[in-house]
Amino acid sequence: MQLWRTLKQNIRDLRFQTKIMLSFMLISMIPVIVLGSFCYQEAKSSLIKQSKSDLNAALNQGALALNSHLDVYNKLMNFLSFNQEIINSANHTYTSMYEMYDQLTHVIDQNFNTARYLNTGVEQITLYTGTNLLAHGNTVRALNDIKQKHWYPALMKSVDVLWFTDNKEIFAVRRIINTKQKDPKENVLYARVNYDSLFKPFEPLLSQGSEILVKDAYGKSIYASPGIEGYISSNNSDNLDTLHWKNTEYTVLQSEVPISGWTVMLCKPTKMITNSAWKILSTVGLVIVACIAAVAITANLFSRKFNSRIKRLRKNMRTVEEGSLEVTVTSTSKDEIGDLIRGFGNMVDKTKVLIDKVYIEEISRKEYEMKALQAQINPHFLYNALSLINWRAIRIHATDISEMAQLLSTFYRTTLNKGNNIISVSDELLNVQSYIQIQLNMHSNNFEVEYQIDETILSYYMPNLMLQPLIENAIIHGIENRGEEEGSKIILSGEMVEECIIFKVKDNGVGIPQERLNLLLKSQSIGYGLKNVNDRAMLMYGPEYGLSITSILGLGTEVTFRFPSKRYEGGSDL
Repeated sequence: MQLWRTLKQNIRDLRFQTKIMLSFMLISMIPVIVLGSFCYQEAKSSLIKQSKSDLNAALNQGALALNSHLDVYNKLMNFLSFNQEIINSANHTYTSMYEMYDQLTHVIDQNFNTARYLNTGVEQITLYTGTNLLAHGNTVRALNDIKQKHWYPALMKSVDVLWFTDNKEIFAVRRIINTKQKDPKENVLYARVNYDSLFKPFEPLLSQGSEILVKDAYGKSIYASPGIEGYISSNNSDNLDTLHWKNTEYTVLQSEVPISGWTVMLCKPTKMITNSAWKILSTVGLVIVACIAAVAITANLFSRKFNSRIKRLRKNMRTVEEGSLEVTVTSTSKDEIGDLIRGFGNMVDKTKVLIDKVYIEEISRKEYEMKALQAQINPHFLYNALSLINWRAIRIHATDISEMAQLLSTFYRTTLNKGNNIISVSDELLNVQSYIQIQLNMHSNNFEVEYQIDETILSYYMPNLMLQPLIENAIIHGIENRGEEEGSKIILSGEMVEECIIFKVKDNGVGIPQERLNLLLKSQSIGYGLKNVNDRAMLMYGPEYGLSITSILGLGTEVTFRFPSKRYEGGSDL
């Protein structure tokens, strides 16, 4: 009790200026500490979210690269499965060893070796056949060898490429369907890909301390980086966001691989994510300490000066607090209050400069990331390689190879378009014509293409890579499904209608069932499909533009692409 009385007496004996300063400090430090603590927690949370966002972007990019690899292998399997020479070899009943030797050497071995040479990630291609072909190394095996495999029943019910795993073997299988014979043989095409090269896109993430776990559509682990190689999810109670392995907690992010149905899980030690924020968080702590020190100094200064200038300054501070970074109070005085007023003005000016700088840097970073995604192919390397192929083909008088190299060069030159998203209609048509000619060469000219283009639209501009997916869909899902039936035809037309350019791609293929037709522009298909083209068109021009599809089952399909006619100086991006 006596101590309390003594303390009260000492406070009464303090100078009035000291009392004001202490009171101001006590009152001012409370919100500073509260706001500082709040800012500290918010900054920590924001930094962790940003780290997760960056990791998620890197994970999605890796999963996209893996999906791209699988797409290449899928196209290879489809190409071999529709190769008529291979189909004939797999369904023929042989009566002599010479016949077998001729087909094995000049058809099967030649096609499989060429496919492996062009796709170095493929380690083995095997034809499992129901005909009487003898076993031929790893190239030809009897169909009975795989009938007991767990994946065989599912394969027999499917007409697509299916992916399976067995320990560290990853392989794709596909039925070879023959529609020309009444009673065709059962044949299966098998391709095993290189395990290490398939998951190479995740090496940058591994080098940054992350771990990668890949599961197939049935939840089975098919790849695990060294740090979590022994982890088995089915024996662990971890949720989808975290997992625990060897006394370490991992934060888990997931991304899907659409082609195979695989799930890629990025697992990074939670400590590494939070530790990355400590440097900035310590800076926030120092700022809080500096704010407390500034409060003490400001309290001492304010207690000495006239109340009028303090009021004017405080009024201006309230204006800034409300979001208007304009300084209306000035002072020519050289005393502490004058310095404080000028310092306040300088602080606001620097804040505006910093805000502008951060905003510009953020925009630049986003633009850099977009350009980095668009620059995944080195155009100079590609053009030089195609030029070398063309030159060597001419030397050996291989005109078909020379033509293909020139077509590919034209196709990729217009596809890359120097990194621009906008291209002239004439260049887009040149790109499509090159692609069509390549497809004609690949399909032995078994279909016809007719162009009905109004020349008045050639000088206008449009988004690049919009017509090629439409042609690709017409070939793959329309023309190819007709088999070897003659009279296959694609019509590409383009015209100007009421200040809009309208392209139409019409085929006389097998058509599309109505229930599937209604979903084509709503659901995401594998690869760069019709939905991608439609979404991009609506994003750039509005919901009234884009694709429309009509189809009659058994007669064909017509896809219409409509967009406003515009001219852009130099073909720059929108």
